[in-house]
Amino acid sequence: MDKTLLQKLGLTPKEVKLYLKLLELGHSPANPLSKRLNENRTTTYSLLQSLENKGFVSHLAKEGVKYFIPADPSLLINSYFKDATKLKDLLPQLLAIHNQSGDKPKITFYEGVSGLTQIAEQLLEVPGSTRDSFMGLDVTVIHPEFKEYIEKDFLPRRIELGIKYRGIVTGYMPMSVKHSKTEKAHLRELKHVDPQKFPIKLHVDIFQPNKVALYSYAEDEMVGVVIEHESFFITMKTVFTLAWAGVDSVAQ
Repeated sequence: MDKTLLQKLGLTPKEVKLYLKLLELGHSPANPLSKRLNENRTTTYSLLQSLENKGFVSHLAKEGVKYFIPADPSLLINSYFKDATKLKDLLPQLLAIHNQSGDKPKITFYEGVSGLTQIAEQLLEVPGSTRDSFMGLDVTVIHPEFKEYIEKDFLPRRIELGIKYRGIVTGYMPMSVKHSKTEKAHLRELKHVDPQKFPIKLHVDIFQPNKVALYSYAEDEMVGVVIEHESFFITMKTVFTLAWAGVDSVAQ
């Protein structure tokens, strides 16, 4: 089990360890727990109070002894899914507030597999939108972990969200493992250019609501930047439209 996932629910490593031990036991007073965890009783009791405040633990008194009981994992996880859905519903409003900053651009740098994954997740923010891209990808140098994420996770979700892709590309184009290996099934339209005449060494994405991302998939240079700025977005969208009109080759 990847215990770090429970930390994403707001628990410390020690709280995760204690909660899992309680799940194993079903219920327990603080003193036996402290012995099983090799913690002093004061620390264990403090952790139990913290878990109770967070909703992971409850207690009942039996014959003058306080027994601590772990929350049902299914109810716990479902409640977090509901909260996450509510937060996702707030995203358009939050983005509207954020975009009121007007002329002030926001520039964020990313690095490594986790950084590029964060960029990719932003490409899924607006269901039903169209993403334009200049893409040059050498399959021999792409990081294997990121390639697996794109093919098994990112692409299936992009397709299911109805987000279309238009790309002026060279080199390898990844395919979703869950969908037919056709451009139509992948909701994408591609125009290929000669990499000798028009070398594209990075990936440039222009996507809603007002973002442009520049990054490299190569294992030895996984870096990227996302620029959020309306004027920059519109200008890059225009550049792509002009380039798209000038390329004849269309992949079927």
